[in-house]
Amino acid sequence: MENKSLFNTEASGYNRAEVEKYVSTLKDEYKKVYEYAKSTESNNEKLKKICRALSEENKALKANGAAAPAAPASNAAALEASEKMSALISALLKENEILKAQLK
Repeated sequence: MENKSLFNTEASGYNRAEVEKYVSTLKDEYKKVYEYAKSTESNNEKLKKICRALSEENKALKANGAAAPAAPASNAAALEASEKMSALISALLKENEILKAQLK
């Protein structure tokens, strides 16, 4: 560590109680980050499932839309919602990767 004044020193070295408290604090913080990363990963999987279902539904709607003269406005709204969800999933995946990198 660069900060040499992080712990008070006694005659024979660092104050053991302060060091143990600091290590305990670090462990707690890493545990919180790990749990957050796990919950984010779980949420990512749920969103991926929703996105896949919407994607399949959109493909089916597009296939049926080719036979129909004009697609109703609700299909456009569903497509827009699907695109937004895809963007959110991408952002969550990036955040998940950043958190995994911080854990290592």
